[in-house]
Amino acid sequence: MSEGDFGEVLKASGPGAAQIKVGMDVKGVDGEWVGSVKVVRDEDFHLDRPMAHDLYVPYRFVLSVPDRGDHAGGPNEVVLTVSAANLDHQGWKRP
Repeated sequence: MSEGDFGEVLKASGPGAAQIKVGMDVKGVDGEWVGSVKVVRDEDFHLDRPMAHDLYVPYRFVLSVPDRGDHAGGPNEVVLTVSAANLDHQGWKRP
């Protein structure tokens, strides 16, 4: 797949504030790490991106919060419906 193949946004439903915790890793739909959860709010979460502007990610763009079973504390990552390369093109608010 080329980078342009990830321009489409997949429909998501489900994960929200109850499933997402501060400190979780955040990955794009392409599997690339994009940052970590800094603050969980009612409608979105603050994505801390070390080498880019932080963003507030609306929960409707969360594809999944998979539990890989590799630790005792439950899921430790959030997977978004957009690729890492397309995060800045979503129009999400900045902190």
